[in-house]
Amino acid sequence: MADETPDELAHEVGDEEEPGAGKPDPDRLKQFLRRAGADVAAGFNCAITVLGDRLDLYQALDEQGPSTSAELARATDLHERWVREWLQHQACAGQIEFDAASARFRLSPEARAVLVDADHPAFLMGAYDAALSVYPAVEHLQEAFRTGLGMSYDDHGPSCACAIERMGAFTKNHRLVPDLIPQVGDMDARLRTGAQVADVGCGGALSTIAMAQRYPASTFVGYDVSEHALTRARANLAESRLANVTLLNPLHTPLPDAPTYDFVTTFDVVHDTPYPAALIAQIHAALKTDGVWLCEDIRGFETFAENLEKHPLAAMLYGFSVMVCMNAGMAEPDGAGLGTLGFTEETARRMTQAAGFTAFTRLDIDNPMNSYYVLTKA
Repeated sequence: MADETPDELAHEVGDEEEPGAGKPDPDRLKQFLRRAGADVAAGFNCAITVLGDRLDLYQALDEQGPSTSAELARATDLHERWVREWLQHQACAGQIEFDAASARFRLSPEARAVLVDADHPAFLMGAYDAALSVYPAVEHLQEAFRTGLGMSYDDHGPSCACAIERMGAFTKNHRLVPDLIPQVGDMDARLRTGAQVADVGCGGALSTIAMAQRYPASTFVGYDVSEHALTRARANLAESRLANVTLLNPLHTPLPDAPTYDFVTTFDVVHDTPYPAALIAQIHAALKTDGVWLCEDIRGFETFAENLEKHPLAAMLYGFSVMVCMNAGMAEPDGAGLGTLGFTEETARRMTQAAGFTAFTRLDIDNPMNSYYVLTKA
């Protein structure tokens, strides 16, 4: 590690030379170093946060209340010295709080929502998981930048599939059935009486299972090209004990090319696939004449300039794109590589119209991350 602080480093540069063409301005350099230092700290924090999650340290701290390192170590049956350093790091990172008078650490209600409560809309542990899971991809990406060929989801290993499942869990478990489906025409009634449904890109099948539990008269097929995701889906399905769900890999059992489904859903899928136009055409072919497609995808602006200026999550989403989404979209030599922010509303309208969809409606859903489109053939 460098001995100098960012301020000292910037000051040294300022002492050596006056700013000018091609030379850093000391004040701006100081700001950049502070930001860079924060980014490095955040990189370490992703790993250390995932460690705390896997060791149930956050959960134990939440259940125990304010605790010393010794008390938390006893509660978790972990080594006190390691727990102490973890707590000190987390306090410095601002994720837990420290009371100097009692020498105890505590978890705030806000931290609990983000780090512990999987049923809270602010729960973000899946994002920490995802960030950590893609670190090993850097070596492959060096070659991808030269050849253009990216990585499939399965190339990242099972931890990435698990992380992505956790990231989308709240909407699928808590909003899909009560909030989204009732806004899709008469679909709620059709599902109650019995319909054929395809959940394309189902991942861990949380959305498939949520719908199947609510609508036992309907039958559901969850499709995913990731075997790691399907392994998670099979485990989740076994736990649910549902009999109205089938799981398939479309690489082996493609979507039918004749009108079959009353309802098709995709949740953050289109922008990931190497062949989005082909996927949209397949969904169109598989839908009945009066069928409906509910498409969730990442919300973004139409241009990079707008995302740069206006999108509060742009840095995270472009980062996720390089490591995961565009990476997957370039996993074939002729992959489209839309990227995380690439399936904009204008792009969605253009591509779905080209595939034969005649009606396109954007639902009025308050979600800073996603947009929701309803598409029909007629």
